[in-house]
Amino acid sequence: MPIYVNAVEIDDDAVFKEMQFHPAPTREEARDEAAKALVIQELLRQQAVEKGILEDTADMDTVEKAALKLMETQVTTPEADSVACRRYYDQNIERFRVAEGSKMPLPFDKVEHRIRDYLHTRSIRHGIQSYLLDLAGKAKIAGFDLSASL
Repeated sequence: MPIYVNAVEIDDDAVFKEMQFHPAPTREEARDEAAKALVIQELLRQQAVEKGILEDTADMDTVEKAALKLMETQVTTPEADSVACRRYYDQNIERFRVAEGSKMPLPFDKVEHRIRDYLHTRSIRHGIQSYLLDLAGKAKIAGFDLSASL
């Protein structure tokens, strides 16, 4: 069954070709992951064209670069400060033990940079997911429920 993102069709052949890049326990799961990737790619392509970042006839490499540029300009995330890092440390102290089975936590100053990186990565992922859900909400998508798969 074809998928439509606005007026653009993603046919079964495209999904089956994409499946090789999405190993999964079942064929249906691989198909869903491939379809999700193609729907996201098309949403980003259309948005990049609309924003003037990309020509409508661009090749796939250019589309991928434009999608990254689009994400960089449209998704902003705050940096975690020391207060946020400390709060995370205090709420997850069991994750910062000196050794397996030890009750002694590592000092905060020894793990703050790891916490900051983790919180920033989590924030970026959440920002991207929110942005994609926003794009999907504005688009007419038929044949695949992107919101349910994110």
